[in-house]
Amino acid sequence: MKRKCKLFIDVVMYFCFLYLMSYRAGRGLLLHGVLGCGLLFLFLLHHILNLRWYGSLWKGKYSLTRAAFVIIDGFLLAAMLGMAASSLMLSGDIFSFSPFLANRTARVLHTFSTAWGFMLTVFHVGLHTHAPMEKLRKKADASIFGYAYYLFFALLLLAGLYCLGQSSLWKNMMLLPKGNAAFEVSVFYIQYGMITLAGCQLIYLLMRLFQRIRKIKNTEM
Repeated sequence: MKRKCKLFIDVVMYFCFLYLMSYRAGRGLLLHGVLGCGLLFLFLLHHILNLRWYGSLWKGKYSLTRAAFVIIDGFLLAAMLGMAASSLMLSGDIFSFSPFLANRTARVLHTFSTAWGFMLTVFHVGLHTHAPMEKLRKKADASIFGYAYYLFFALLLLAGLYCLGQSSLWKNMMLLPKGNAAFEVSVFYIQYGMITLAGCQLIYLLMRLFQRIRKIKNTEM
């Protein structure tokens, strides 16, 4: 039951994050602020439900997957703290009771931390989906659809990388100017959905590569 609850919270967090990233000032900022507070609450709840993971950080040996989780989650926590801090600095534009006045530095920090927060979230999801993707690959290899699976995998990866190049996400991550490109909500969700799939695939490929390198080194010893 607890596992299903955690999964439900994670799914809600992901789609809330996407919706907030697609939000435009023309819709009014109040709802954006309220949902942002909701996302922060879910993020804190996620960590409360995973307190045991923090307690195990200093115990046992570190596998490749475990080390990757710690590194990615550490950077993700930093990005989320940046989002929370910049949101507080911008709260004067949203809540009348806030004493803070928004400035350009806060806006830059907000878009920067949000972009990295989303990408690191995708990588975090990729670590969780590594095992199911490996099982799927093994099943494909054992069937007559092996080549079709690899072709489909490659096409999805290329499509996701293309969507990343077309989006403003990488520019926000690099603090580059975005310009004033036209925005379509449907295009946004397709782009970021494909970016999510591609990010999970990249994590899977990197994990397989590192595992093979380690296997080769172990056989040579």
